[in-house]
Amino acid sequence: MFFLFGWGHRTFNERGPTVPANCPNCSNETWLHMISYKTWFTLFFIPVIPYESKNLLLCPVCSQGLELQGEQVEQAKHLNGKATAFLAEEISETEFQAAAQGMKLLG
Repeated sequence: MFFLFGWGHRTFNERGPTVPANCPNCSNETWLHMISYKTWFTLFFIPVIPYESKNLLLCPVCSQGLELQGEQVEQAKHLNGKATAFLAEEISETEFQAAAQGMKLLG
């Protein structure tokens, strides 16, 4: 019997703009985007078991950023929803700033 297995297949979830910031790498003023990805073991080229999961804030200009850890992931998900609403003009800038107050995503 022959089994074809592998690893390293990645699936990405681009969550969209999350935090307005100056990129520490390229110095562009932009919205950092939240990206989630999983790395999988595969069987016959079908992803079967995820063995690594990461959440990142990336600059859309230079694709550099930082990995989110622990509580930062939940804060980024919450802020991502508020940023989406702000950019769709569903909430005001004041409401967005209030939601972002006190979050420790970039430091």
